[in-house]
Amino acid sequence: MVKKQFPHSVSYRISPKRILGTVIALVLFFLLLTSVIGLAQKYFAIRTRSKELAAQQVTLKAKQTDLANTNAYLATPEGTEQSLRERYDYVKPGEEMIVVTPDTNTLPAAPTGVAHWWDELLRGLGIRKDSQS
Repeated sequence: MVKKQFPHSVSYRISPKRILGTVIALVLFFLLLTSVIGLAQKYFAIRTRSKELAAQQVTLKAKQTDLANTNAYLATPEGTEQSLRERYDYVKPGEEMIVVTPDTNTLPAAPTGVAHWWDELLRGLGIRKDSQS
């Protein structure tokens, strides 16, 4: 005699209403889940942007204070004079101006390293003349 492992196997037939209900429930769950994830992403993006704007506000307040101080200084006669002297090379009557220019009459630096070696080689072959003669 052969013994069955599952002596009372009963096959159940799943009704189409139950399958339809399960599919609808899964679709609704998926839609709800995507909606919640989207809201969470928006929430964290707004929090991050809010922190960035707060930091930017602090920077702008510091700039505003600095500009207010600069404007107050430029409203004084000393500030106006300094601004004119810096921007337009303003000179009071009787003053003289000294203009410093870079020295353009300097000789080029002697070559060093590999450049010096090539220079000596070209001079030795007679291709390049001495710059001192």
